[in-house]
Order: sequence, then C-alpha cells, then structure tokens
Amino acid sequence: MVDIKKLDTYFNADSEIPAARPDKKQVNRHTRIVRFAKLFLPSLAAILVGLLLLFPTIHKDVRDFKLDITRPKKGELEKLHVEDTVFYITDKNNKVNNFIAQNIDETEPGSKLIKLTKPEGIIPLENGEWNTVKAPLGFFNQKNNLLRLDDDVEMFYSAGMAVHTTEAFFDFPNSKGYGSKPVSAQGVFGNLKAEGFEFSTADDILVFTGHSDITIKEESFEKE
Repeated sequence: MVDIKKLDTYFNADSEIPAARPDKKQVNRHTRIVRFAKLFLPSLAAILVGLLLLFPTIHKDVRDFKLDITRPKKGELEKLHVEDTVFYITDKNNKVNNFIAQNIDETEPGSKLIKLTKPEGIIPLENGEWNTVKAPLGFFNQKNNLLRLDDDVEMFYSAGMAVHTTEAFFDFPNSKGYGSKPVSAQGVFGNLKAEGFEFSTADDILVFTGHSDITIKEESFEKE
C-alpha cells in the first residue's frame, strides 16, 4: 500500500527533504520576462493585424508609384544639365555678352548644341548703348557661337525701341543679328511692321528688311 502521507510530505515545500529553490535574482528575472511578454506579445499581434489590413493598400500604392516612374533613356545621364546659371559669349571685338537661363541642357551627348529655357541677355552696342533680348526658348551652338531664339522673342534698345518677332539669330563671331520672320516694333517715333531685320553691334545700325509699314506719331515731327 502506498503511504499517502509520505507522498504529501515528499511534495511539500516545507518538508525536511532539500528542494531546489530559485534564488531572488532568478525570480526577478523571471518576473521581468513574464511582464515583458505580457506587454510585447499583444502589441506584436496588433501590429501584425494592422499590417494584414493595410497590405492591400500598400501593395496598390507601390504598383501605382512604379507606373509613374520614367526610366532615363540611354545617354541621358551623359548630357549636360545646369539650372539657373549665367553664361558669357564673346564676339570678335572681345565684347562680352551676358546671358542667364532657367535651364541649360545639351541636346545630345557631345553635340555642343545647347537648349536654353527662358534665356535673357544683354548685348552691348557702340557708344555705350545696349540691347536686351529674351525668349521662352533658345539654342546655342558652341561650335560656331550662333544663338537662335524662338517663339515670343523680345528685344529692347536702350534708345527706346521695342522689337517683337518669333525667331532671331545672333552671330557673335561676326557681331550681327538677323531674322526673316515678321517683325513689329514700337518706339518714340511710332510703330513699324516689317518682314525681317538685321543689325550690327559693331556700328550700331538696325535695318528692317522686306516690305515695311511705318506709322509715325504726329508729335515726333514737332520740335521742342
């Protein structure tokens, strides 16, 4: 027969049989682990549930973002690109022409043909006069120092004349400018329309070419 009292005595912590009791450090460490598990595991479960709920949206956003990416074409990384810069062009008489542009982009790698976005410049003339030019778009050929302005080209002479056209060329090695598109001009003398223009920075002469219509203000004939 099994003696139940002896069994109770054997499993009783207060019995005379020595038992392996954990020390205080082990108890504290066990308590900290239990507390950490109670706090961390529910939080981890909540995070996992949240990720499962948000995963379809995240997956969709990533797919849509990839569709909006334009992969660079071959050779684009080798092209020159400069923003908000100033550049200088010297003519045959060593006159320095100052230009600024919103963007400067090489059309092809190594082509020396530069696309200018919103170029503006000052072209010095003789006798201290000057001419300002600007346009939405321009192209500068570094090989022959030829500047072409397109779209709404505006030129203003310090003498008080504004000229508008859709295309203008400036040949800096020869110190001249020209255009073969219709031109309109407004000045102190009146208004003018012509089929083109030519001017020389060396002698400060502006010529309107082709058929021209001039409307002269009456007061321009009057003497002060």
